[in-house]
Amino acid sequence: MLKAGLSGGIGSGKTTVSKVFQTLGIPVFYADQVVKELYNTHEGLHNAMINLLGPSIYVDGKIQIKELAASVFKDKQLLLQVNALTHPLVEEVFDNWTAQQNAPYVMHEAAILFESGIAAKMDVTISITAPEVLRIQRVMQRDLCTEEQVTLRIASQWSDEQRNAKAGFVIINDEKRALLPQVIAIHEKILNRI
Repeated sequence: MLKAGLSGGIGSGKTTVSKVFQTLGIPVFYADQVVKELYNTHEGLHNAMINLLGPSIYVDGKIQIKELAASVFKDKQLLLQVNALTHPLVEEVFDNWTAQQNAPYVMHEAAILFESGIAAKMDVTISITAPEVLRIQRVMQRDLCTEEQVTLRIASQWSDEQRNAKAGFVIINDEKRALLPQVIAIHEKILNRI
């Protein structure tokens, strides 16, 4: 089955675009959601996170996502260590999930698709781009966080230019160009490849 990877920086509109693909009948694997579930359900990962960050990273058996984000986005080495723990597990879950799908192709949505190396395992890659000012506004509104917190996250990810240079397709989500025609055009091109 053909695998399409969808990426973009925080606040670029990955979820919105993913939902359009779902409306077109394409199953979407949300890597960030899977990681959050694995933190709480995978015993080995749970123990590794406690070893790395201390027992206070969990409260009542649940990972404290805001505390985790505050730690890893200030410390690149720590971010690399956490990614090294989570990426192989997410890849395994994705492979199992893909085997259960019945669609022309599947979509793997991840903020760090390229940085993690997962993009190399995709048949097609899509980058979503949006002006940084707009991304910051969206995330501050969505996550009720400060501009500084958002810019730290942006700094930990590849730039739009880096992602766009590696992607097979680019979607511009600047609230000026309509998203739907861009997504449908890419969907049709992917179907034509199958």
